[in-house]
Parts: sequence; C-alpha cells; structure tokens
Amino acid sequence: MTRTFTILLVTLSLALTQAACSAYKLGGPKPTFSTIEISPVRNSTTRPGMHLSLEQKLRESFLSDPRLKVGAGDAKLETEVAEYTHNGLTTSSVDAYTYTSYNIVIKVRCTLTTQNGQKVLFKNREFTASATLQTQSDGASEERSIAPGIFTDIAAQIREAATTAW
Repeated sequence: MTRTFTILLVTLSLALTQAACSAYKLGGPKPTFSTIEISPVRNSTTRPGMHLSLEQKLRESFLSDPRLKVGAGDAKLETEVAEYTHNGLTTSSVDAYTYTSYNIVIKVRCTLTTQNGQKVLFKNREFTASATLQTQSDGASEERSIAPGIFTDIAAQIREAATTAW
C-alpha cells in the first residue's frame, strides 16, 4: 500500500512538473521584432571614444541573443552616452586630496522604435552602471580600461529592456 502510494505520488509530481515547464522557451518570450538596427552611438560627454566601446558591446550583446538578428529591419535603437562622472573616494578627512580610489559612473540614454519609427517602445530611457577604480600607477590608462566592463553591463540592461515582451 505504501509503495503504491509512493509510486502514485512520484508519477503525479513528474506530471505536474512536466506540465508546468512545457511553456518554457530558452531565451524568454519572443520579442515583437526579429531584427534590430543599432544606430551609431552618439557621445555627449567630454570623454573621447566612449561611443565606440558602447557600440561594440551593444552589437555583441544583441548578437548573443538567438532570437534576434542585428541589421536594418523591424526595430531601431538610438543610443547616446549622456554622462560620465569620476568621483574620488576617501575613507578619512585627511586624505581628501590624494585619492587612490574613484567611483566611475556612466549614464546612457536610449530610444527604441519599431514600424519605421511609428511605434515607440521606449524613449530617452536611462541606463546606468558604475565601477570602483583603484589606481596603481597610470590612472588615465587604468580609467580607460574600466569603461568596457561598464559598457558590457549597460548593453545587457539595454538588451533586456528591448527584448522584454511588449
């Protein structure tokens, strides 16, 4: 009796699990578009070259999504590097002028449209990421090397927002 009940319980549990997972699709729900055009990224900051790194990370991020193709088509993404801040971090009041750690924050603004610009999925939506930089020797080159990691995070945020079911 106990063995029969256990087998019945396991069978029922497997059936419920299979039914619950049958709607799952790898990569999430299908976006409303299958091709996205990534316009050249604009840079409104005083830091040169920021737009090139972001554009590369956006392309990599969207190309990694098997549901989408990158190129002219259904949707258009317009992006602008809107803000770059570099703030010194200190742990005591006596070292305020000799920073060795910095908080780097990059803010990006995006607009995503479909149907040849007729339908706006989001407009001037802001995406932000930050990182802490602890300089060792050449602070300027170390600061330039941290931007790709921040842009990877921002590109993932943008892809997630763009591919969420509308």
